[in-house]
Amino acid sequence: MTAHAGMKRAIEKAYASIAEGQLHLRRRRGNEGAASLCLLHASPSSSRSLVPLMERFGPELAVYAFDTPCNGQSPSPVCTAPEVADFADMMARGAQALGLSRLALYGTHTGAHIAVEWALAQPRAIGALVIDGAALLDEAMRAEFLEHYAPRRTPDETGAQFHWAWNFIRDQMLFFPHYRKDEAHLRRGGSLDPHLLHELTLDVLGNLETYHLPYEAVFRHDLRARLAQLALPVLVLGDAASALDPATEVIARLVPGAKVARDCADPAAKAAAITAFLEETRLG
Repeated sequence: MTAHAGMKRAIEKAYASIAEGQLHLRRRRGNEGAASLCLLHASPSSSRSLVPLMERFGPELAVYAFDTPCNGQSPSPVCTAPEVADFADMMARGAQALGLSRLALYGTHTGAHIAVEWALAQPRAIGALVIDGAALLDEAMRAEFLEHYAPRRTPDETGAQFHWAWNFIRDQMLFFPHYRKDEAHLRRGGSLDPHLLHELTLDVLGNLETYHLPYEAVFRHDLRARLAQLALPVLVLGDAASALDPATEVIARLVPGAKVARDCADPAAKAAAITAFLEETRLG
Protein backbone atom coordinates (compact mmCIF):
# COMPACT_ATOMS: atom_id res chain seq x y z
CA MET A 1 0.00 0.00 0.00
CA THR A 2 1.32 3.44 -0.84
CA ALA A 3 0.14 6.88 0.21
CA HIS A 4 -0.90 9.00 -2.72
CA ALA A 5 -3.52 11.44 -3.87
CA GLY A 6 -4.75 9.37 -6.82
CA MET A 7 -7.60 6.86 -6.89
CA LYS A 8 -9.48 8.81 -4.21
CA ARG A 9 -12.53 7.41 -2.50
CA ALA A 10 -15.21 9.85 -1.41
CA ILE A 11 -15.10 11.26 2.13
CA GLU A 12 -18.52 10.94 3.77
CA LYS A 13 -20.03 12.55 6.85
CA ALA A 14 -21.66 10.27 9.41
CA TYR A 15 -22.63 9.92 13.06
CA ALA A 16 -21.96 7.34 15.75
CA SER A 17 -24.56 7.14 18.52
CA ILE A 18 -23.36 6.85 22.13
CA ALA A 19 -25.06 7.58 25.45
CA GLU A 20 -24.10 11.28 25.40
CA GLY A 21 -25.47 11.84 21.89
CA GLN A 22 -24.17 11.54 18.34
CA LEU A 23 -20.47 11.80 17.61
CA HIS A 24 -19.95 13.46 14.25
CA LEU A 25 -17.27 12.03 11.97
CA ARG A 26 -15.84 11.98 8.48
CA ARG A 27 -14.93 8.66 6.92
CA ARG A 28 -13.43 7.28 3.78
CA ARG A 29 -14.15 3.62 3.22
CA GLY A 30 -11.37 1.19 2.37
CA ASN A 31 -11.08 -2.40 1.23
CA GLU A 32 -13.21 -4.98 3.00
CA GLY A 33 -11.34 -6.67 5.83
CA ALA A 34 -8.51 -4.13 5.90
CA ALA A 35 -7.40 -2.34 9.04
CA SER A 36 -8.92 1.01 9.93
CA LEU A 37 -7.13 4.19 10.92
CA CYS A 38 -8.82 6.68 13.25
CA LEU A 39 -7.62 10.30 13.23
CA LEU A 40 -8.06 12.61 16.23
CA HIS A 41 -7.63 16.35 15.68
CA ALA A 42 -6.08 19.19 17.65
CA SER A 43 -7.99 21.72 19.75
CA PRO A 44 -10.04 23.76 19.03
CA SER A 45 -10.67 22.44 15.52
CA SER A 46 -12.80 19.60 14.15
CA SER A 47 -12.43 16.65 11.79
CA ARG A 48 -12.56 19.16 8.94
CA SER A 49 -8.92 20.00 9.71
CA LEU A 50 -7.92 16.39 8.96
CA VAL A 51 -9.46 16.14 5.49
CA PRO A 52 -6.17 16.99 3.69
CA LEU A 53 -4.49 14.11 5.55
CA MET A 54 -7.36 11.71 4.89
CA GLU A 55 -7.07 12.43 1.17
CA ARG A 56 -3.40 11.41 1.09
CA PHE A 57 -3.83 7.78 2.08
CA GLY A 58 -4.06 4.98 -0.44
CA PRO A 59 -7.62 3.88 -1.30
CA GLU A 60 -7.40 0.48 0.38
CA LEU A 61 -7.10 1.94 3.91
CA ALA A 62 -10.33 2.86 5.73
CA VAL A 63 -9.88 6.22 7.45
CA TYR A 64 -12.13 7.76 10.11
CA ALA A 65 -11.85 11.24 11.65
CA PHE A 66 -14.12 12.07 14.59
CA ASP A 67 -15.11 15.48 15.87
CA THR A 68 -13.86 14.89 19.41
CA PRO A 69 -16.21 15.80 22.28
CA CYS A 70 -16.75 19.57 22.73
CA ASN A 71 -15.58 20.16 19.15
CA GLY A 72 -17.27 20.30 15.77
CA GLN A 73 -20.72 18.72 15.97
CA SER A 74 -20.00 16.18 18.71
CA PRO A 75 -21.56 16.34 22.19
CA SER A 76 -19.78 17.15 25.44
CA PRO A 77 -19.12 14.70 28.29
CA VAL A 78 -21.77 14.71 30.98
CA CYS A 79 -19.32 15.58 33.78
CA THR A 80 -18.39 19.22 34.32
CA ALA A 81 -14.61 18.69 34.50
CA PRO A 82 -13.85 15.77 32.14
CA GLU A 83 -10.38 14.24 32.03
CA VAL A 84 -8.60 12.99 28.91
CA ALA A 85 -9.70 9.45 29.76
CA ASP A 86 -13.34 10.57 29.57
CA PHE A 87 -12.83 11.88 26.04
CA ALA A 88 -11.05 8.66 25.09
CA ASP A 89 -13.90 6.56 26.47
CA MET A 90 -16.43 8.43 24.33
CA MET A 91 -14.25 7.93 21.24
CA ALA A 92 -13.84 4.22 21.96
CA ARG A 93 -17.60 3.78 22.32
CA GLY A 94 -18.11 5.67 19.07
CA ALA A 95 -15.76 3.30 17.27
CA GLN A 96 -17.56 0.32 18.77
CA ALA A 97 -20.89 1.71 17.59
CA LEU A 98 -19.46 1.73 14.06
CA GLY A 99 -18.27 -1.86 14.42
CA LEU A 100 -14.60 -0.93 14.05
CA SER A 101 -11.92 -3.48 14.96
CA ARG A 102 -8.21 -3.87 14.18
CA LEU A 103 -7.87 -0.14 14.71
CA ALA A 104 -4.81 2.10 14.50
CA LEU A 105 -4.88 5.58 16.03
CA TYR A 106 -3.37 8.89 14.93
CA GLY A 107 -3.61 11.86 17.24
CA THR A 108 -2.30 15.39 16.92
CA HIS A 109 -1.95 17.73 19.92
CA THR A 110 -5.14 17.25 22.02
CA GLY A 111 -5.94 14.28 19.81
CA ALA A 112 -2.60 12.69 20.71
CA HIS A 113 -3.43 12.80 24.43
CA ILE A 114 -6.83 11.24 23.75
CA ALA A 115 -5.26 8.55 21.55
CA VAL A 116 -2.77 7.59 24.28
CA GLU A 117 -5.57 7.08 26.80
CA TRP A 118 -7.65 5.16 24.27
CA ALA A 119 -4.74 2.83 23.50
CA LEU A 120 -4.11 2.20 27.20
CA ALA A 121 -7.79 1.54 27.92
CA GLN A 122 -8.27 -0.88 25.00
CA PRO A 123 -4.97 -2.68 24.32
CA ARG A 124 -6.68 -5.52 22.47
CA ALA A 125 -8.55 -3.23 20.09
CA ILE A 126 -5.72 -0.79 19.27
CA GLY A 127 -2.87 -2.26 17.24
CA ALA A 128 -0.71 0.82 16.61
CA LEU A 129 -0.46 4.46 17.64
CA VAL A 130 0.87 7.58 15.89
CA ILE A 131 1.64 10.67 17.98
CA ASP A 132 1.89 13.96 16.08
CA GLY A 133 2.75 16.58 18.68
CA ALA A 134 1.80 16.42 22.36
CA ALA A 135 2.23 18.68 25.39
CA LEU A 136 4.86 17.67 27.95
CA LEU A 137 4.24 20.19 30.72
CA ASP A 138 6.04 20.74 34.00
CA GLU A 139 4.01 21.81 37.03
CA ALA A 140 4.63 25.52 36.49
CA MET A 141 3.52 25.36 32.84
CA ARG A 142 0.53 23.24 33.80
CA ALA A 143 -0.66 25.86 36.28
CA GLU A 144 0.03 28.75 33.91
CA PHE A 145 -1.78 27.15 30.98
CA LEU A 146 -4.79 26.24 33.11
CA GLU A 147 -5.07 29.87 34.17
CA HIS A 148 -4.40 31.65 30.89
CA TYR A 149 -4.52 29.43 27.77
CA ALA A 150 -8.22 28.72 27.22
CA PRO A 151 -10.37 31.34 28.97
CA ARG A 152 -14.00 30.45 29.52
CA ARG A 153 -16.35 32.45 27.33
CA THR A 154 -20.09 32.97 26.98
CA PRO A 155 -22.12 34.89 24.38
CA ASP A 156 -22.08 38.64 24.98
CA GLU A 157 -24.83 41.12 24.09
CA THR A 158 -22.23 43.25 22.30
CA GLY A 159 -20.92 40.29 20.27
CA ALA A 160 -17.50 40.53 21.91
CA GLN A 161 -17.05 36.77 21.52
CA PHE A 162 -16.68 37.13 17.74
CA HIS A 163 -13.75 39.53 17.97
CA TRP A 164 -12.20 37.51 20.82
CA ALA A 165 -12.37 34.21 18.91
CA TRP A 166 -10.74 35.70 15.81
CA ASN A 167 -7.86 37.09 17.88
CA PHE A 168 -7.54 33.88 19.91
CA ILE A 169 -6.89 31.85 16.77
CA ARG A 170 -4.78 34.53 15.07
CA ASP A 171 -2.48 34.79 18.08
CA GLN A 172 -2.06 30.99 18.21
CA MET A 173 -0.80 31.11 14.63
CA LEU A 174 1.93 33.59 15.55
CA PHE A 175 2.90 33.03 19.21
CA PHE A 176 3.37 30.19 21.69
CA PRO A 177 1.81 30.46 24.11
CA HIS A 178 -0.61 32.73 22.29
CA TYR A 179 -1.10 35.16 25.16
CA ARG A 180 2.64 36.04 25.31
CA LYS A 181 2.76 38.34 22.31
CA ASP A 182 6.43 39.31 22.21
CA GLU A 183 9.47 38.50 20.11
CA ALA A 184 10.68 35.80 22.51
CA HIS A 185 7.49 33.80 21.94
CA LEU A 186 7.16 34.11 18.16
CA ARG A 187 6.48 30.70 16.65
CA ARG A 188 9.13 29.32 14.37
CA GLY A 189 7.35 28.84 11.06
CA GLY A 190 4.26 30.65 12.33
CA SER A 191 2.18 32.44 9.70
CA LEU A 192 -1.31 33.75 9.05
CA ASP A 193 -3.48 31.63 6.78
CA PRO A 194 -6.73 33.60 6.28
CA HIS A 195 -8.79 30.54 5.29
CA LEU A 196 -7.58 28.47 8.24
CA LEU A 197 -8.08 31.44 10.55
CA HIS A 198 -11.68 31.72 9.36
CA GLU A 199 -12.41 27.99 9.76
CA LEU A 200 -10.89 27.69 13.23
CA THR A 201 -12.65 30.83 14.43
CA LEU A 202 -15.96 29.27 13.39
CA ASP A 203 -15.00 26.04 15.21
CA VAL A 204 -14.39 27.96 18.43
CA LEU A 205 -17.61 29.98 18.11
CA GLY A 206 -19.60 26.81 17.44
CA ASN A 207 -18.54 25.41 20.83
CA LEU A 208 -17.94 28.66 22.68
CA GLU A 209 -19.04 27.47 26.12
CA THR A 210 -17.28 24.07 26.02
CA TYR A 211 -14.19 24.57 23.81
CA HIS A 212 -12.03 25.02 26.91
CA LEU A 213 -12.78 21.58 28.39
CA PRO A 214 -10.43 19.52 26.17
CA TYR A 215 -7.66 22.09 26.70
CA GLU A 216 -8.05 21.92 30.48
CA ALA A 217 -8.08 18.12 30.43
CA VAL A 218 -4.80 18.11 28.47
CA PHE A 219 -3.19 20.57 30.87
CA ARG A 220 -4.08 18.25 33.79
CA HIS A 221 -2.96 15.12 31.91
CA ASP A 222 0.19 13.40 33.21
CA LEU A 223 1.37 12.39 29.75
CA ARG A 224 4.90 11.44 30.81
CA ALA A 225 3.66 8.71 33.13
CA ARG A 226 1.11 7.42 30.61
CA LEU A 227 3.57 7.20 27.72
CA ALA A 228 5.80 4.86 29.72
CA GLN A 229 2.87 2.43 30.09
CA LEU A 230 2.28 1.99 26.35
CA ALA A 231 2.95 -1.53 25.08
CA LEU A 232 2.17 -1.36 21.36
CA PRO A 233 3.95 -0.11 18.21
CA VAL A 234 4.25 3.70 18.39
CA LEU A 235 5.39 6.21 15.77
CA VAL A 236 6.21 9.79 16.77
CA LEU A 237 6.04 12.39 13.99
CA GLY A 238 8.30 15.43 13.99
CA ASP A 239 7.34 18.78 12.47
CA ALA A 240 9.85 21.60 12.92
CA ALA A 241 7.13 24.23 12.38
CA SER A 242 5.04 22.93 15.28
CA ALA A 243 5.21 24.65 18.65
CA LEU A 244 5.26 21.20 20.26
CA ASP A 245 8.11 19.79 18.13
CA PRO A 246 10.78 20.22 20.85
CA ALA A 247 9.07 17.42 22.79
CA THR A 248 9.28 14.91 19.92
CA GLU A 249 12.51 13.21 20.93
CA VAL A 250 11.55 13.20 24.62
CA ILE A 251 8.24 11.53 23.82
CA ALA A 252 10.01 8.89 21.73
CA ARG A 253 12.40 8.11 24.59
CA LEU A 254 9.53 7.75 27.05
CA VAL A 255 7.71 5.16 24.91
CA PRO A 256 9.37 1.74 24.87
CA GLY A 257 10.49 0.91 21.32
CA ALA A 258 8.98 4.00 19.69
CA LYS A 259 10.06 5.05 16.21
CA VAL A 260 10.49 8.65 15.02
CA ALA A 261 9.73 10.10 11.59
CA ARG A 262 11.23 13.54 11.06
CA ASP A 263 10.27 16.33 8.63
CA CYS A 264 6.56 15.48 8.62
CA ALA A 265 5.37 19.03 8.07
CA ASP A 266 2.66 18.47 5.45
CA PRO A 267 -0.14 15.95 4.88
CA ALA A 268 1.74 14.05 2.16
CA ALA A 269 4.78 13.51 4.38
CA LYS A 270 2.64 12.50 7.35
CA ALA A 271 0.60 10.03 5.28
CA ALA A 272 3.73 8.47 3.79
CA ALA A 273 5.30 7.97 7.22
CA ILE A 274 2.08 6.57 8.71
CA THR A 275 1.51 4.22 5.77
CA ALA A 276 5.03 2.80 6.02
CA PHE A 277 4.57 2.35 9.77
CA LEU A 278 1.25 0.51 9.37
CA GLU A 279 2.77 -1.79 6.76
CA GLU A 280 5.66 -2.50 9.10
CA THR A 281 3.29 -3.34 11.93
CA ARG A 282 1.15 -5.45 9.54
CA LEU A 283 -1.87 -3.23 10.07
CA GLY A 284 -1.69 -1.64 6.60
